[in-house]
Amino acid sequence: MSAEDKAFDPETLAILKVAFDEACLDLGPGQRIPSVRANLAQRILSKASQGERDPVRLRAYALMNVVPSTTRQRTAS
Repeated sequence: MSAEDKAFDPETLAILKVAFDEACLDLGPGQRIPSVRANLAQRILSKASQGERDPVRLRAYALMNVVPSTTRQRTAS
């Protein structure tokens, strides 16, 4: 089942939103363009469709190959 065919419950959607919002905060000004944001969303949905529900891991996966390693590391509160 592809990410496009997967239905998520409201709790999971809330987790995916957190992961996406946090990933977007890590983008540099020049990266905050629709195509990059769409790529982040697709990567999060792809991983979530495989069963991942940890927002920190979803965010990290989404940002792989998008944000340089010099980007500030944010910690969970």
